[in-house]
Amino acid sequence: MEDQNQICQRIAEILKVLGHPIRLRIVQTLMTQESCVKNLWSCLDLPQATVSQHLAVLKGKGVVNSEREGVVMRYWVEDEISKLIVRSLMEKYGMDCCERNLAGE
Repeated sequence: MEDQNQICQRIAEILKVLGHPIRLRIVQTLMTQESCVKNLWSCLDLPQATVSQHLAVLKGKGVVNSEREGVVMRYWVEDEISKLIVRSLMEKYGMDCCERNLAGE
């Protein structure tokens, strides 16, 4: 079992990585449905390179994970603490996840 220092360190890392508005929006969107980069940048109205760069940071910190399906890389939120934090904040501020449907992949 992790001690308190390790737990606090992990939470601090998650808060730091979620502290960027674009990464927060990506996680918020992926909590609705796993998706590929193309659908994410389309839904979030951001350049593909920007979304890919932020996904790499999120993946590097273990917040999201991915799997290749043919030529497409699918992403989803892996970290339960991140889900809890984002869900709590979105509910507090009455925000919903991305309203566009990501299913058209």
